[in-house]
Amino acid sequence: MTRRAGILVVVLLSFCFRCAHSQEKQPDTLGVSHGAVHADSITSRATSYDRVIAARADTVVTSYRPSRSTGLAMGLSALCPGAGQFYNGSYWKVPIVVGLGIYFASNWLDNNRRYLDYQRQYAADQSDTRLLRAREFYHDQRDSFTWYFFILYLANIADAYVDASLYDFNVGSDLSIRMMPVRSGLPDGSMQLQLRMTF
Repeated sequence: MTRRAGILVVVLLSFCFRCAHSQEKQPDTLGVSHGAVHADSITSRATSYDRVIAARADTVVTSYRPSRSTGLAMGLSALCPGAGQFYNGSYWKVPIVVGLGIYFASNWLDNNRRYLDYQRQYAADQSDTRLLRAREFYHDQRDSFTWYFFILYLANIADAYVDASLYDFNVGSDLSIRMMPVRSGLPDGSMQLQLRMTF
């Protein structure tokens, strides 16, 4: 009985030793082969994705032609305020530019007329200080509206330039984020997670 038990123990021990030995080898070989294949496939996918992105970027850079000329838009606005906005398709800005221009010009003319009137009255009667104060007030008002009109004129040209520059800018809702594991390039072959945002 003890002899049979001893043989059984030896058989069981040898069986367990073989199982343990095969399990030690199996993860090693499988880990190397499958892991390497998996890492290579991920790296090749990442490389192909980078090529597609680079090709798209090259295509965009080489084939881009602006729809609106910034120089023409600025020239039109300089010749006739509001014309550059009309050229860029910003039609709602035209009445704002023209309306403010008419308002500032009419106020300048009105203040200039009053200034000249009080200047004549004060020249006839220089003892009246009220005429002097009124003349100086309308003189300052006229100068202020001169500055307002000049600022509006420059802002109108700058707005036409910005509108023409951003005319082809796409503000669509197609925003995507892509995460992909890539090989880090370190000697240990570790993996990293790469984040790409596409607008």
